[in-house]
Amino acid sequence: MSETVSADTSAVQVAFAGNAPLRDAVQQLVRETPLVDTHEHFWEESLRVRSVREGDRSLPAPDFGMLLSHYTDSDLQVAGMPAEEYKQLLLWDVPPDRKWELAAPWYERCRHTGYQQCVRETLRALFDIDDLTGDTFKTISEQVAAHTMPGFYERVLRGVANIEYAQVNCIQSPLFRETEQPGLLAVDLSINPLCVPPNLGILSDMFGEKVTTLKAAHHAIDACFAKYGPRAIAVKSQCAYWRDLEFPQVTEDEAAPLFARLAKGQPLEDGEHYAVQGHLFHYCVDRASEYGLPIKLHTGYYAGHNGMPLGRVRNNAGDLCPTFQAHPDAKFSLFHIAYPYQDEAIALAKHYTNVYVDMCWAWIINPAASVRFLKEFLMAAPACKLFTFGGDYLPVELTVGHAVIARRGITQAVTELVEERWLEEEDVPALVERIMRGNALENFDLDRVQRNS
Repeated sequence: MSETVSADTSAVQVAFAGNAPLRDAVQQLVRETPLVDTHEHFWEESLRVRSVREGDRSLPAPDFGMLLSHYTDSDLQVAGMPAEEYKQLLLWDVPPDRKWELAAPWYERCRHTGYQQCVRETLRALFDIDDLTGDTFKTISEQVAAHTMPGFYERVLRGVANIEYAQVNCIQSPLFRETEQPGLLAVDLSINPLCVPPNLGILSDMFGEKVTTLKAAHHAIDACFAKYGPRAIAVKSQCAYWRDLEFPQVTEDEAAPLFARLAKGQPLEDGEHYAVQGHLFHYCVDRASEYGLPIKLHTGYYAGHNGMPLGRVRNNAGDLCPTFQAHPDAKFSLFHIAYPYQDEAIALAKHYTNVYVDMCWAWIINPAASVRFLKEFLMAAPACKLFTFGGDYLPVELTVGHAVIARRGITQAVTELVEERWLEEEDVPALVERIMRGNALENFDLDRVQRNS
């Protein structure tokens, strides 16, 4: 694994020696410490550049509407913006002035949320513009297009956001996407098509012939991990969007006849589908452990709007306990602090040696709750069990604003813990280093990924 490398904290050490107020010292430390970004969905930079240069309309138009294309879209529509009007914000043949006319009244109604604050922090950091207004939307649109050129991902992530590297879960590719920038981006292997539910076409492609038996499915999964495992930074599953997270432990003998029926196109009962998925999920976890890959699991809040089954979300933490117990050598990273059930996530990280929690996305879902979570996590669970940042965005620009909000929240949480005398000042530099980058460097083997890329 990569070794933790201490950031240059000399200026901060002076501040902590008594030459600056506490909050200023913490703020400076947090600002200067690089973040390791453990979760993104970025398009490849070349696709963004080609979209501008060649008018590739597979992406949103390169204007201010792109900055409203991920997560902000949910707040706008929950605030009342009609879906058909929202869709126009992404189109190439709708001029920016019409887009602003459509967006303005709804943006005003939700401008206080974390999603919208993220947009404004992005504008300030990248374009030196304080807000999206009737006076600025044209300039913003010009800037979004103008800065999209080769090398802008590194400039945005490292130069502006002070992000060491980012881990990407590509939602456009079913399993794994090679990245053109392995020094800046590391990629997850998605296990969903292998198990929850199994995609027979993808399994057959990996196996080299049609998969008709469970044994062949095992071989296909083995081939997938052999091909992508050495180059993947982790494995990822967001199956919580379509099913619960209870994975029954089913033996090969029990699952084999069910899989054979599935492969023949014969109907299975719900419990039989779950048996096949449970068997294959546990098989994938075993392979991930064999390759030293942490298992990232979506828990908690749903993206989008008008579709979240909160009762199922509430049970995410409890549903996973048997899986944690069944795989003591695996590392599980629970995404998004399981919001709004973050207390359960803290309890799991405190109790299980193989459970970690990731604050990706959480800072902009609810900044205030994320500050409370960070304070409470550090009071309850070992600090080595936490990853504090993942932008979780498709447009790279918005990760900049998200990092600003995360740094503000980390500063507030750590400062308050010292002021409330739960944390000693002298412990702050090492703690900040650990939660912002050290834990990620210890648990994700970037060196291996780069050697094999």
